[in-house]
Amino acid sequence: MGGFDLRYGGRSVLVAPAGRRLLSLLVLSRRTLTREYVAEKLWPDAAGTRAAGCLRSALWRLPKLDRPLVIATASTLQLSQDIETDLAATEDILRRAIAWSQPSGRVPPDTPLPDTARADQALSSDLLPQDWDDWVIVERERLHQMRLHALESLARVHRAAGRFGEALDAALRAVAGEPLRESAHRQVIETYLAEGNTGEAIRHFDELRHLLRTELGLEPSPPLCRRMGSAVQAMRTRP
Repeated sequence: MGGFDLRYGGRSVLVAPAGRRLLSLLVLSRRTLTREYVAEKLWPDAAGTRAAGCLRSALWRLPKLDRPLVIATASTLQLSQDIETDLAATEDILRRAIAWSQPSGRVPPDTPLPDTARADQALSSDLLPQDWDDWVIVERERLHQMRLHALESLARVHRAAGRFGEALDAALRAVAGEPLRESAHRQVIETYLAEGNTGEAIRHFDELRHLLRTELGLEPSPPLCRRMGSAVQAMRTRP
């Protein structure tokens, strides 16, 4: 997350570019891969024999530690089970955060909210931001969407518990991650309404409407418009 880094014994280990791509592919694939598949993914413009040679070279140039980074057979490659990744840890935290606001979530009611500080710090930068292989781009977008859902989930949970400051922080971070995402804006608006700041909710709704009109030529969804209409009407009829 935020760029490739291999650490061993608390220190960074230098890895050649081809080795970085090889390890990244194995991490993101999460399974045993055939040598042919890896060679084709990493060197798509090379002929089969040349790509296979590049793969052998990349394997040979991997750092020589006291334990292997890659388990290689004559036909397959697999990441060593000794390797821990920040990707796996981040995904686990995000999944637990998302589950908190799902009706079917199996989180015990007395379990504390997941600490998303580590995940948020890791995802403050994109996955392998300087890599543009198709297999990286797809995974980068998936993690981006997971983070947005996790932030919206935390906003709902915090709001239900009356923690409006934390709810607003999570919702606004989701908006910052995807400014045209209406569901994130709705969490901001619902939080303002829940804490009695109807004026702030109206202001934010107007900003969203202007943004959608300017960028997409669209209006906010009918459910959100009705929600704001009800809030405005309730404010006008207050004694």
